[in-house]
Amino acid sequence: MLKNYIDQVMVGQHLSQSQAKQAMQVIMSGQAGDVQISALLTALRIKGETSTEITGFAQTMRDYAVKIDCNHEQLIDTCGTGGDKKGTFNVSTTVAFVLAGAGLTVAKHGNRGVSSSCGSADVLSALGVDVNLPPEAVTAMIKDLNIGFLYAPTFHKAMKYAAKPRKELGFRTIFNLLGPLTNPANAHCQLIGVYEPSLTQKIGEALQGLGVRRAMVVHSFDGMDEISTLAPTQVTEVRDNEIRSYVIDPAHYGFTGGRAEDYLGGTPQENAEIIVGILSGQPGAKRDIVLINAAAGLLVADKVESLEEGLIAAAASIDSGAALAKLEALRNAGSRYKEEFLSS
Repeated sequence: MLKNYIDQVMVGQHLSQSQAKQAMQVIMSGQAGDVQISALLTALRIKGETSTEITGFAQTMRDYAVKIDCNHEQLIDTCGTGGDKKGTFNVSTTVAFVLAGAGLTVAKHGNRGVSSSCGSADVLSALGVDVNLPPEAVTAMIKDLNIGFLYAPTFHKAMKYAAKPRKELGFRTIFNLLGPLTNPANAHCQLIGVYEPSLTQKIGEALQGLGVRRAMVVHSFDGMDEISTLAPTQVTEVRDNEIRSYVIDPAHYGFTGGRAEDYLGGTPQENAEIIVGILSGQPGAKRDIVLINAAAGLLVADKVESLEEGLIAAAASIDSGAALAKLEALRNAGSRYKEEFLSS
């Protein structure tokens, strides 16, 4: 079923958006064998995936997803690609609580660790958050608490058909890029960290093609899939019909010095303790990187008009206790929402 697409990509020809969409439909419907899936993913990786191909794959993945409607125009997600191999703690997950504490509504999409030992679902589980909630419960939590976690396997069941080939290939494929592009709540505002600098523009173009209104796609010069406080960060920003690229220099915002080691995480339990420490007001480099990324999220969602203003709002979210309160609310509400929607 995929042979024509494989042949085309193997000779270096790009797939059109329609072809990419159709190829993904074959995969997601279970009609493709493991060997053909592996061949297509490998050929795309060698050729280099285009933003058009990424958009087509993401459109089909969205079509097959279990969707929820939170009825919120400024819904934001902080899901990134992961895979920067830096061993940092869960920055984007921490940022999600800071954004919620600052008044945004957050639909955090994520999974367990693939390229790292601690994905967002791993650390949330260690924090006592139930990630295995039915979609109806997640929808209610987002509406009631202004934050909820969308566990990818619950919402993207058709991804099971690509699981074995992806695992056996053992290298990054186009599937590593799809998580941030396929939020089941259709978040229109996104802060996305990517693992390669060449991806900021590609993912920005894909987001625009998917109808995302506001987004920042980031990769730091020191190799992190976050906005760094140690080095400048390359940014591709999507604002409605416009895409522009620029660099954020942390020194301009008062962040100087520090070491990469300051951002290291560990096991899910260790990362959970780091998150609680940050949300409890503990100062230091880990707080700083959360602040600058949260500031970007607030800017993306039009909550603030500048990163400087965003830094102030992010700090207030933490220091007022609002961010920690969002974590506690999410942790305490899980069993109640699960019981309510599983029994109904």
